[in-house]
Amino acid sequence: HQFPTFYACYLLKSIQSPVSQATYIGSTPHPHRRIRQHNGQLTQGAWKTRHKRPWVMQMLVYGFPSKLAALQFEWAWQHPHLSRHLRANNGTPIFANDHKRRYLSRCILTVRTMVSMHPYTTWPLHVKLFTSDALKHWTNADTASASLPLPPGFTYVTEFEGVDGNSGLTGSGRKGPIDVTDAQFTHSLLAKHAGLLASGQQLRCTVCQEPVESYVSDPLTTALCPTLSCSAVSHMTCLSRHFLTNVIQGTAATSTLIPRGGVCKSCATYTLWGDIVRGSYRRLTGKSIQPNDLDEYDESQDEIESKSNPPRVKPQGKPKTA
Repeated sequence: HQFPTFYACYLLKSIQSPVSQATYIGSTPHPHRRIRQHNGQLTQGAWKTRHKRPWVMQMLVYGFPSKLAALQFEWAWQHPHLSRHLRANNGTPIFANDHKRRYLSRCILTVRTMVSMHPYTTWPLHVKLFTSDALKHWTNADTASASLPLPPGFTYVTEFEGVDGNSGLTGSGRKGPIDVTDAQFTHSLLAKHAGLLASGQQLRCTVCQEPVESYVSDPLTTALCPTLSCSAVSHMTCLSRHFLTNVIQGTAATSTLIPRGGVCKSCATYTLWGDIVRGSYRRLTGKSIQPNDLDEYDESQDEIESKSNPPRVKPQGKPKTA
């Protein structure tokens, strides 16, 4: 298993004409490269979308703990009427299988609902919005009377400069494409990790107060707080129980097995469990997993207006919905 540096699910909209309505949902570790493929600037892949060019990337969801998680999310986003996770209490689909499901507004309403529902609330997901239309539809979905509350620690940002930084609009101030290297997180965490090792101090779990003897030998069983100014260390099992106990006492309940996150006992900062696991993998490898190390799904199996494509991961025996 690898915790990828960056893997995203994205939403495109055709601007071939002023009345174009075609949308496309995909996934990639390279959003900047992918939009160039969709628009024919790079020749590899994305041939299924060639008839609706040009495309504009409207938004993306990122923070997936694995490539498999991103592919499962992508399939459910493409087929919300089939996903077993997007069901009402009586078992009926939340979203109808009608022509409107391909509209930009419906696609954004769907993903806004998804990031607020189990199991996606257990993942450290975040959203980037690249166009005013995407922001408008996100805001409408966010303020709808039936909308679910966003989970703690979730963030969404507007970056009108676009995924490649070339929209010509004023955005967040970013120059060039979005960062997919995770360099800032990895560098700060590994620097903090090196400082702890150099100090020679005995590390104790902030939860049980017992020594953390496997901090170096087994990084995946120990946690280092990802907050920049905090160097708290814990046993993974202790920290998980601590977070789950807080969930039971009234914070957002998303799972009885995997916490979404919790408040660090040392710095009192709400921390996503996914970011803690991500940090453990960075300590294990001593670096981030570069996007080039992740195979990109061959989208030749996709369709712009797919009706009932099966999930991308081939199950054993009878296929199951995501």
